[in-house]
Amino acid sequence: MKKVLLIDLMNMFVRNFSAVRLTNDDGDHVGGVYGTLNSLQSQIKKHGPDIVSVVWEGKGSSERRRKTLKEYKEGRKFRGLNRHFEYSQEDEKESFARQLHLLKECLDELPVYQPAVQYLEADDQIAYSCRNFFKNDAKIIVSTDRDFFQLVDERTAIFRPVKTKEHPKGELIDIDWMMEKEGVFPPNYALLKAVVGDKSDNIGGINGVGEKSLKRDFPLFYERESADVSNLLEYAGQQKNSKYEKYVDSAELLKRNYEIVQLLDIDVNIQSIQALEKSYENKELKFNSYQLRLKLMDENMAPSNIDNWISSFMSVSREPITL
Repeated sequence: MKKVLLIDLMNMFVRNFSAVRLTNDDGDHVGGVYGTLNSLQSQIKKHGPDIVSVVWEGKGSSERRRKTLKEYKEGRKFRGLNRHFEYSQEDEKESFARQLHLLKECLDELPVYQPAVQYLEADDQIAYSCRNFFKNDAKIIVSTDRDFFQLVDERTAIFRPVKTKEHPKGELIDIDWMMEKEGVFPPNYALLKAVVGDKSDNIGGINGVGEKSLKRDFPLFYERESADVSNLLEYAGQQKNSKYEKYVDSAELLKRNYEIVQLLDIDVNIQSIQALEKSYENKELKFNSYQLRLKLMDENMAPSNIDNWISSFMSVSREPITL
């Protein structure tokens, strides 16, 4: 059994771009590219994977879900740096694009796969890969996006690189964690999100329903069986209490939301599947540490821990894989 590390790349890049206050010798902000490469080597060192996949958002990735909900991810604003850089918003956008381009050039020199399938979000690509290409392997998904919780199973865990007092270096999410901390059997997390909605993606849920009350009123969330909208509506329809009426009345909303948020059985056409498969199968990987150093030097970057990066990246297998 191989160990596969799947990185939600934009999630990692945005966090580092926003949080890492680092400039190069010219005074330009480089925290995004430096922080992402440093985070990547750190995750490789921590988990010791055989295969590393850094997954990009595909071009037009939101369009598929906008056919179901036109407001999906609408109105998202550029958040900018959360540090005290004296940049205009336009300068920040330029810095974001510049660093993202440099990051892609650096990743091209590393032994990592880089799927970027048109019309597919990173979550879709990761979910499909986990449940099809790598279904018999041990998988760790690195992201702070809680939508991935629904994918947790005996061979799939999530590593959330969020610092807390209890877990200053991040936290591994497995089935036991989900049952103890969330009180939700992992596949049923999609159903929970369908009911309460997701403000970050502009998905509205049932008014007045929060996660705590939902879990309290529906035991199916923590029962170790997969449940969907029909199961929830069936249970609600059997209850004599009037508080369940709002669920039955919101049946169409729940079906729509579930279609958008669930990653367990995504609607992927054959062309997208073939493109995603091509990103992995029999692809020749390389590791050119010299070119990596040159690309960083061209940006006047000389990380003091570059040797640690090189050591971590060298540990990743470059053998072609067959799906």
